[in-house]
Amino acid sequence: MTALQKTGQRFAAGFSGTKISGELRRLVREYKIGNVILFKNNLENEAQAKNLCVGIQELVLAETGHPAFIAIDQEGGAVVRLPADMLNVPGAMALAASGNTENAAEAAGITAAELGRIGVNCNLAPVLDINSNPENPAIGNRSFSPQASEAAAYALAAIHAYNEAGLMCCGKHFPGHGDTCIDSHLELPLVDRSLEELEQRELIPFKAAISAGIPAIMTTHILFPQIEKEKIPATMSAGILKGLLREKLGFKGLILSDGMEMNAIKTGYGVANGCVAALSAGVDIVFVCHESPDMEESLKEINAAFTQGRFDMTEFDASVERILRYKECFAKNSRAETQRGKERVMQLTRSTLASRETGKAPPSLGENPFFAGSLAYRSTIASAVPDSSLSFPAWFAGQFGGCFRETPVNPNPTDISVIASSVPEAATAIVFGSYNGHLNKGQMELAGKLCEIAKQKRIPFSCLAMRNPWDLNMLPDEAYGLALWEYTEKSFNAAAAAFRGDFIPAGRLPRI
Repeated sequence: MTALQKTGQRFAAGFSGTKISGELRRLVREYKIGNVILFKNNLENEAQAKNLCVGIQELVLAETGHPAFIAIDQEGGAVVRLPADMLNVPGAMALAASGNTENAAEAAGITAAELGRIGVNCNLAPVLDINSNPENPAIGNRSFSPQASEAAAYALAAIHAYNEAGLMCCGKHFPGHGDTCIDSHLELPLVDRSLEELEQRELIPFKAAISAGIPAIMTTHILFPQIEKEKIPATMSAGILKGLLREKLGFKGLILSDGMEMNAIKTGYGVANGCVAALSAGVDIVFVCHESPDMEESLKEINAAFTQGRFDMTEFDASVERILRYKECFAKNSRAETQRGKERVMQLTRSTLASRETGKAPPSLGENPFFAGSLAYRSTIASAVPDSSLSFPAWFAGQFGGCFRETPVNPNPTDISVIASSVPEAATAIVFGSYNGHLNKGQMELAGKLCEIAKQKRIPFSCLAMRNPWDLNMLPDEAYGLALWEYTEKSFNAAAAAFRGDFIPAGRLPRI
């Protein structure tokens, strides 16, 4: 292999749009990029997604001589990329709320079939982090559990299902992103724990995953000062990747980086320098996920480091061989079409709904309910932008009648006063939708005010937690609380069915 072919195998690129961009095509030709990552904006429907993946494989195979890993973050729940005409399963903590590890296995099997249907061969899931810090803005209900043993059990069920389906899965984020209160998309977090402390908690799911034969593990952009003395994140630490992950834990699979243009890397180290450092530290494939000058600068810097001998060439060649070996296992597999499980996904979603008092049915809404809540918002590397494609209060008012009010993500006292005054005199119930209200305290202040109004009117008040369930711990005693886990139409349908009396939510909330 040429130097470009070798360095290209250790790089994964993203791009904009629903067709292969001219820029990506140029970079693959010039730098022999061997891998691609897809996001929601790349996929508009199943047919287009399949054609796109076919085109990517044709391009990469022609230019590099090897098939591409086509990767995606299809965790389920709050983090999904597949278009609306495909199946998106519930997320990790929601599945654990069902109390049945077989549900995690089934969800992974459904996801593997959907991804195989369009030609995606690498899923950047499951999350192996333990969400031990309720103030964590990045992980939350993407984790199976705040408890290490439970997180490991559900992760193992998913891993076995992915392995059986022949689709490469990737556990993340090593050695643990759960005990932070900072999102590494925005800043550089720090976890001040000793190796002994990590072994007693954070590393338990990773050890279990390695024993189960997980093919890939993703690094995290977090400082661990007690196990890495230099001020560099795990992604750039040879001590953490080679010493801990490879030598101590015995991991033989692929090490993938988290997105290298996240601010945790970009601000303090620079994307290009970070990529070189990560490859030197033991990462097999670095991901630069968005088209920008950072991508070509990173490719140039990696190739310069290679030609100047800044890499250990024995290790570099071993990494390339490892990548090609895993491509033989996963990138070339052709998968038979399987039956769709839409109805089963709906059943899974219903099984995850969890009330604050386990097994308690929602109250009656009457003929004139009032619905209030914000839009969902999606954190990006730059901002948190409300998503106007689906409105909780408008959707529920469409189902049950009455009226609704969209609220800010973090209402201030004036907002709360205006919203409270808009509750109709003849309201028969008040339903509030929270979205990480524990991190946006104005939401929970509004919930308290609406609950007070409901109490005065002697009508029921309900709060539906549509991301992390910790919001329910902040409600007044008389409120009915229900964890939906995700801000999606399928979770709304499940909740609506519960309010109509079609079933009683039987899920259980996590202990933290």
